[in-house]
Amino acid sequence: MTHLVQSLMKRLARLPEPVQHHLAQHFLKEVEAAETQMAQQPRKRIAGLGKGTIIITGDFDEPLPGAFWLGKA
Repeated sequence: MTHLVQSLMKRLARLPEPVQHHLAQHFLKEVEAAETQMAQQPRKRIAGLGKGTIIITGDFDEPLPGAFWLGKA
């Protein structure tokens, strides 16, 4: 647990239980709203993650053989 979380837990423990419950519900709603907002933001693409997974052969631009078009290749 981080120092911040430990500090929050100690301070909450000093409050009456109904107040703890109210604050916890409010906090969880805020966390859910933040998670929803983060999920809706487009993620930035990272170049190079798939590097080396596809290999283009030297004859890539050559015409395909007739057998390919006839479903025999």
